[in-house]
Amino acid sequence: MKLATDDRGEIIHFAGFHALSPALADGRPALTSGGDPAATRCGWEPFFRAMGEQQLALVLDDADPAASSFQPAAQVLWARPEAAPGHSALEHALRFLEALRPPGKREH
Repeated sequence: MKLATDDRGEIIHFAGFHALSPALADGRPALTSGGDPAATRCGWEPFFRAMGEQQLALVLDDADPAASSFQPAAQVLWARPEAAPGHSALEHALRFLEALRPPGKREH
C-alpha cells in the first residue's frame, strides 16, 4: 500500500535506506540515485523548501521505491492521519512522546 508523508525524518530515512539523494527537477523535489539527467542534486534544505512551497507529500512505496512520487498533500492518503495538514504539532509531539515510554507504561 502506498502512503504519504511530509515528515523530514521519514523521508531522509527512506532516501538513505534506498540510496537516494535529494534533488530538484524543474524546481520540483525529487529523490535520485544519480541516474536522472533532469534532476540536479541539492541539499536537504532546498529539497524540503520546495516540498513546503509546493505543498507536496512524498507517496512512499517500499515494495517499489522507484514508484514513489511527490503528490499534492491535500490529495493523498496519509501514513499517519494525525500528520495530515490541519492536525496540530502538539498532537504529533504527544504521539512521539508516547512512543518513548516503556512498553508497560504506555497509555492506550
